[in-house]
Amino acid sequence: MEYLSRTLKSLKDIPDFNFHPRCAKMNLTHIYFADDLIMCCRADKTSIQLLLDKFNHFSKVTGLMANLDKSSIYVAGVNQGFKEMICSDFQFKMESLPFKYLGVPLSSRKLSIQQCMPLVEKITNRIKCWTSKLLSYSGRLQLIRSVLFEMHTYWGQVFLIPKKIIQLVNSVCRIFLWTGSYSPSKRALISWDRICMPVSAGGLNVINFEWWNKAALCKLMWAVHSKKDALWIKWIHSVYIKKKDFNSMPTPNQACWLVGKIFDIRDRYINIESFANINKFCRREKFSIQKMYTLSRPQYPKVGWKALLLGTSIPRHNFILWLALNHRLNTVDRLAAWGIQVDLGSLLCKNGQNETMTHLYFECQYSRSIWGILLNWIGEKHQIGSWEEEVKWLSARTKNSRAYGSILAFLFAALIYDTWIERNMRRFQGKETDMTKMIQDIVLQLHIKGQQKAK
Repeated sequence: MEYLSRTLKSLKDIPDFNFHPRCAKMNLTHIYFADDLIMCCRADKTSIQLLLDKFNHFSKVTGLMANLDKSSIYVAGVNQGFKEMICSDFQFKMESLPFKYLGVPLSSRKLSIQQCMPLVEKITNRIKCWTSKLLSYSGRLQLIRSVLFEMHTYWGQVFLIPKKIIQLVNSVCRIFLWTGSYSPSKRALISWDRICMPVSAGGLNVINFEWWNKAALCKLMWAVHSKKDALWIKWIHSVYIKKKDFNSMPTPNQACWLVGKIFDIRDRYINIESFANINKFCRREKFSIQKMYTLSRPQYPKVGWKALLLGTSIPRHNFILWLALNHRLNTVDRLAAWGIQVDLGSLLCKNGQNETMTHLYFECQYSRSIWGILLNWIGEKHQIGSWEEEVKWLSARTKNSRAYGSILAFLFAALIYDTWIERNMRRFQGKETDMTKMIQDIVLQLHIKGQQKAK
């Protein structure tokens, strides 16, 4: 490949060869990757012939031949007759942009929504497989965080995803989280924007795709500003910046869509920070998208109960606790308000009172008794109050002692989860679990969690 590169570079010494208009300042004739080669020149027959002569010379010397079935030509700025002549004389098949590289469409123009739809289709196909597994809320959340975000990151590193596609991806994730399917639904216990908030603000710290995309753009801006040795940065400087001050120059009138976006994000960044401080977003001299995302997203007010979610609880416990802290558990009073016909009585204490969340925790004798036994077991002398009082007391108590606070947070999350599961079993399956067994299970879970943390 080094020999091929030197052979193609020698074209600059041939007077009849014309560089591609956007590549002349850099004497750029080719770009090659692991298994791909892009050769470029002006769309005239002489230049194309000279380019192919150099490549054919390389083929004769090395014995490496091009596979014409996998080769295509892309021509712009000429009439249809010239295109047909090129195809017939050089035996190439004519293609149009975008073309795919490593499965990702590349184009000189902004990709349309239709061209980005394969991203949404891949996500939907994954969801179709997941629905058969009957995942819990926490399981769906974990898949959204890992697989879906990795898909978005893979595409987002290559081009900017249109805002409508980001909204569509968010919608697919939201529907899957709350329903476990991909069918359109407006059902959502909590808004997606709140889910994307940090835990300290009462969210679940799911990556906000729109803000992450902006942070990824800032990485491109930083690269252009730092004048790295990458070919694409040299190209932008030679074609658009032209020795001007990137920090203050206006957006070039003829800038392609990606360069225009880099200049737009530059203007947005300058309103937040100065370029003198841009290195604070770097780690080991490399720009950190994660750090930029964390520092540039809106600063939300913190909630008092954040320590309860930051403890060492089990993920499924944490999710139900998070719903309870946001008052979004589907207790019968909420179901009745939606017009759903359901027995309003509490099935845990069976004293005739209507089921509400505040009754479930801790007006109900069932949950109150279990919580009291757990507190006595760890030697905590505390008068149990209402739901709001317990949350306020625990929030303050978990701040004072890290290790002891983690134990309290774990027991509280386990109690909220197991009580909710018991309530659902009694209401929908007609089954009951002995209170003693539930307490033993919670204690055993704490013991196992402690051993795992010790390892």
